[in-house]
Amino acid sequence: LVVALLGVVKAGGAYVPVDPEYPAERKAHILTDARPVLVIDDVADLAAADAYSDEPVEEVRELSHPAYVIYTSGSTGRPKGVVVEHR
Repeated sequence: LVVALLGVVKAGGAYVPVDPEYPAERKAHILTDARPVLVIDDVADLAAADAYSDEPVEEVRELSHPAYVIYTSGSTGRPKGVVVEHR
């Protein structure tokens, strides 16, 4: 987990943690809303990452660049993504 998270951040991407214990509807909403380019939900899925370029997603020049997106509890009806910056 730590290696995957560090790799995403160092590549200039952002990650979205999704608890496997979440209800299916919540997980589906998060993944539909966040539109990740890669989902790692099994160690075997890491092999699929080899198909992606090892070039950075984009150069991180600002501390306001997203590091990860965390979803709220959804107490207002639907979970909402909150972008957490490198800052």
